[in-house]
Amino acid sequence: TSPCSEKSSCRRLPAETRRTTPTSTPSALLERDRLIEDLRQKLQTKEKESDDLFQRNSFLAREVRHLSDVVQHLNQKLAELEADQQEARERIRSLLHRRAPAVPPARTVAKPPVDPGRLRRVRGLSRELNVSNKQLRSTVRQAMADVQNQLEQLKGAAGQLAQVEQQAAGEVEELRTLYRREAVERKGLYNKLLELQGNIRVFCRCRKSSTSGSCVETADDQELVVVQRGSRKKFHFDRVYPQSSTQEEVFAGTLPVITSCVDGYNVCILAYGQTGSGKTYTMMGDKENPGVNIRSDPRRRGRVVESSGNCNYVFLQISMLEIYNDTLNDLLTKGGNAALDIRVQGKSVSAPGLTRIQVRTEADILGVMEMGEKNRKIASTKMNIQSSRSHLLVALEVEGSDEVSGLTSRGTLTLCDLAGSERISKTEAEGQRLVEAAAINKSLTALGQVFGALRCNALHVPFRNSKLTHLLQPSLSGDAKCCVFVNVSPDVTDAAETLSTLQFGAAIRKQK
Repeated sequence: TSPCSEKSSCRRLPAETRRTTPTSTPSALLERDRLIEDLRQKLQTKEKESDDLFQRNSFLAREVRHLSDVVQHLNQKLAELEADQQEARERIRSLLHRRAPAVPPARTVAKPPVDPGRLRRVRGLSRELNVSNKQLRSTVRQAMADVQNQLEQLKGAAGQLAQVEQQAAGEVEELRTLYRREAVERKGLYNKLLELQGNIRVFCRCRKSSTSGSCVETADDQELVVVQRGSRKKFHFDRVYPQSSTQEEVFAGTLPVITSCVDGYNVCILAYGQTGSGKTYTMMGDKENPGVNIRSDPRRRGRVVESSGNCNYVFLQISMLEIYNDTLNDLLTKGGNAALDIRVQGKSVSAPGLTRIQVRTEADILGVMEMGEKNRKIASTKMNIQSSRSHLLVALEVEGSDEVSGLTSRGTLTLCDLAGSERISKTEAEGQRLVEAAAINKSLTALGQVFGALRCNALHVPFRNSKLTHLLQPSLSGDAKCCVFVNVSPDVTDAAETLSTLQFGAAIRKQK
């Protein structure tokens, strides 16, 4: 029974609302970006003026210290000259009042006359000392007056500098406030634009054919045709990637959604399809052509940082787990066999005890993912020699701050490589493989039920029907953004599975 039946509790949006697509939102977003850039430039100008004033203040302070040293030196020199002058006066006084040595009373010796030439030399020296003293005092007074003058000028300049700094600080704070407001509005407009395009976007990727025949035809970048037993069935998606598409082109389609994670929203990227359809290649890739998982690192993509403002990432940690037979296993522990439970606190869904590793470089992320991949459950089936028998969930928790506004943002990017979806009869699974296939199909069915309920805006969405949908609840509800890759095989022998996968993707796309 469809979740959209007449008796279900679905609340449909008016047709007018679904058809309405404002045309002013992109232009308004561009205008916001221009305004934010203008505010950033003004803020940088004010900060440069403040730095210049600070340097000017430092220069004037050095000048004051230099002039103080000059005054101290002049005072010291004046004291030395005054001491020399006093010594010279004492010498003159001693020469003028020199007396002959005492003689016996019986002998009276006449006082020798003072040498006139020597007296003239002493008097000339005294006059020179007086003139030098007057000149020195005049020089010191002039220097002191100049220093006082400069000190007054420095006091006035310091007052003006303080006033300018206060004014600049006020303008900087005002610009920061405007920048914060514009940044918040930009995020709101960007989120609104993504919501108009659909919080859940569906992409179709066709892997390269391994045979000469093909059951898939690509009409354009949004339409794909499946040819089966003479009939042709068309499917429309947000983007169709043909067999010739590159990893870079595929990632470019997810970039706008990943930007929402930088802005603080939860984002989920899913890869769905039959075994061997290229899901793992799309998500993981190889060393030469990395997939979405590696390219999603915000620090690897400068465009993400630019599109989200002047953001500096300060924290990025990664966790990996698999859902095998409806059991959660931590892939970053030794052996990858640490079973986990799910805990719900309000709107938060988590797995207590899950290993989280802080990563700083792309090499760190590659190392962590390689370690997790080694612990993943794989097995050989008729469809694929190395078939993933579990759902892989990689979570990148991003915490960043805007260096200008000081705002912080926290978002989680969940990258999910789903196990292969195909009929048990076709895989010829038996024993343990049969149990695994049943668990995989059960969780994928639950995922389809969740998307069906979301498509109808149902009051109740059955997230708890499986561990997979329960863990993905924060990334599929509310303001979260989701990008679903439906991976298909063009081989004629896989036509039935390809048709089933495309029908699953088309049903999800109707949710918008």
